[in-house]
Amino acid sequence: MASDNVVSLDQMSSGTRRRIADAKAKEVIAACRARLVDTLPRLLQELFEHVDDELYQLADKSANDVLQTRYFEAMREIRKLRGAIEEEFLRDQISHYEAFWGHPVASDNPQAVFEKDELSLVDDEELEENLAVSGMISKAENRYHRELFALNMRFAQLAGIPDLTTHQNPVGPFDLAEGFRAAMRQWQGELGVRLVVFKLFDRYVMGYIGGLYDDLNDSLVDAGILPKIVQRVRRNPVAPSIQRAREEAPESMGGAAMDFANEQAVAEVGHEQILGMLGQLLSLRRNHGAANLYSRHLPGGGNAAHYTNLPAVDSHDLVDALNYLQREVSVEAPISPSEMQQLQSEMLISLGRQLEMGSAEAPSKRLNEVDQDLLDVIGMLFDFILDDANVPDAMKALIGRLQIPMLKVALLDRSFFGNKQHPARRLLNTLARAAMSWVDDGDRSAKSLYGRIDTAVTRILRDFNDDVGLFAQVYDEFSNFIERETRGAEVAEERINQVTRGQEQLLIARRRVAEVLNEFREAQPDMPTAVVNILREGWHDVMLLAFLREGEESAAWQDAFAAVEELIWSVQPKIETADRQRLLKAIPDLLKKLRDGLNNISFDQHRAGQLFKDLQACHIAALRGEKDEPNPATEDLVIAEGVVLGDQTDAEVVKDASFDLARGLKVGQWLDWQQEDSWVRGKLSWRSEVTNKCIFVNRKGMKLAEIGANEIAALFRAGQARILEDLNTPLMDRALNAMMDSLTDTDGSENPV
Repeated sequence: MASDNVVSLDQMSSGTRRRIADAKAKEVIAACRARLVDTLPRLLQELFEHVDDELYQLADKSANDVLQTRYFEAMREIRKLRGAIEEEFLRDQISHYEAFWGHPVASDNPQAVFEKDELSLVDDEELEENLAVSGMISKAENRYHRELFALNMRFAQLAGIPDLTTHQNPVGPFDLAEGFRAAMRQWQGELGVRLVVFKLFDRYVMGYIGGLYDDLNDSLVDAGILPKIVQRVRRNPVAPSIQRAREEAPESMGGAAMDFANEQAVAEVGHEQILGMLGQLLSLRRNHGAANLYSRHLPGGGNAAHYTNLPAVDSHDLVDALNYLQREVSVEAPISPSEMQQLQSEMLISLGRQLEMGSAEAPSKRLNEVDQDLLDVIGMLFDFILDDANVPDAMKALIGRLQIPMLKVALLDRSFFGNKQHPARRLLNTLARAAMSWVDDGDRSAKSLYGRIDTAVTRILRDFNDDVGLFAQVYDEFSNFIERETRGAEVAEERINQVTRGQEQLLIARRRVAEVLNEFREAQPDMPTAVVNILREGWHDVMLLAFLREGEESAAWQDAFAAVEELIWSVQPKIETADRQRLLKAIPDLLKKLRDGLNNISFDQHRAGQLFKDLQACHIAALRGEKDEPNPATEDLVIAEGVVLGDQTDAEVVKDASFDLARGLKVGQWLDWQQEDSWVRGKLSWRSEVTNKCIFVNRKGMKLAEIGANEIAALFRAGQARILEDLNTPLMDRALNAMMDSLTDTDGSENPV
């Protein structure tokens, strides 16, 4: 159903939606435009404030004066053009936004997106620039896919079109990245510095653009535009410049301040709803006699409702008892997951004693229902961690020690469950995410990943009493370490991918040149030795260079190909007078082409002289109508060795579910596979659509293996490989989802809650 202000998804008919009334639409579009005008300049300010610093650091670290001078010159030039670049970018983004509402394009008409993609490819002369821009677009679209899905749906509803893709969204990552690339063309500096600027754009604009998407979705929800799709499940980080502006002028913010207040209210409702739902489900589980709830191990049977006559333990006393247990855990060495589960039971027994709750047969106290629910929820959360195949056992033991501190956090701050930006939750998610990519290489020093996680856990166990702010401090320290590691890994990974891409391009070029030259050889088996030598020793590389630099459709390749045809024709016997005259006229031009081509590849001049002398003898013989016979030693010699690509050398392809799984692997997915006597964990960094080779790297971006799709499929068939699922989904999200699935299944039936 729909009111005047709210249109539901059910109102779609025949692929179209009713457009919002014009007056209301103009008001909402203007409000979103105001958000855009306020946010984008601040994000650009954040970007350019760091350009000088980054280029200065690069100049300072330069190995020579020439490189240092280049960075300083680039710094000055970009500083001069900053205003023009900002102006063009902002003007074009607002123009695109306004043009979209004048002529919105639905996703069933992809022409607009195709044309823009095509133009960007035509204008892009540097492969690396194209890769950098497409990479930041892909990363942003993946990072903000929930927010963009909601924004696409709401913009489509507002525009009165059936659907809208992320590429067509006038404020989407594609439009922003391509707009910035267009604005940067005002500076015609070298590619290396441009890539540095694009990297900073990714970090300081794309990294914070999610805050704009949150704000736009909020404005649309406030206006009643599809308020029920994609509830606010997280708040994206806000750029420091925007935070400062909000802090410095709270009164002038008006609507923004009201939005912040509304956000807090939504967060409160969110966590209360989550706790309420979990409480109801847990109550049903207890009524069905569930044996896996932690509170059942405490005196009172774990069901406070059955012991309402007993005095309830005060929550402050419960926190004090947990403080005591936390100190005990903090001095213990890390243990295995199985021992951690045993410790959980012992912890509950000790907790009952600390609280003087009596015995299971004669309880004297009980937990209040909310505290009991929190104990069970945190217990189930850490059960999920200990059962998570994505987390190595040694890391489970480390992170599992945070169970008591996390229970205290939940008791002290109920927003822990509903607020995805809660510092304790962010720390737990970040530790778990880092742990998933860890492989035990024996390094457990303080500076290793293991040592950093151990330090973070130990500090929480040692110092956390009741100040939840400690988690924010530990999170900042650990995330700074992870960010540094990630930057280094990205650089190392990109270098590997560049080398691999270059090797593949060279392989493809060699194969094509070999095919072409050997086809000529097969068509002319009696080709004179002089011609064979020219093609084998020099012209092969001329064609290779033309293919690599400009491609097979280029004029350079066509000229090199035509030169081979002309060369072969020139040494064939000329019987007719007209043919001899034609050859005499053609020889000077042919020799010039050959010399220029060989000079272009820096071919040895002395050897070139010998080759041309032998060719001259062939031409004299041809003019006499004679044939220069090939040297018997070279009669069976191919001009170029054949090149085999990819899985053509592998075993026969078996197209089954394992093969489909291997071919369906996406860049960024993590894989465990058996290599000799050990298991290896790596991320798919790059895959070739030509050779089917997959490059896997470790968390530091170092190359682990280069494996063909057939080989990966064979590992799947043998049970020697598995895909790590949901590594990009935060641990708490996965755990809560798993808990909800588990709790809604009581004795095989679903609870309607």
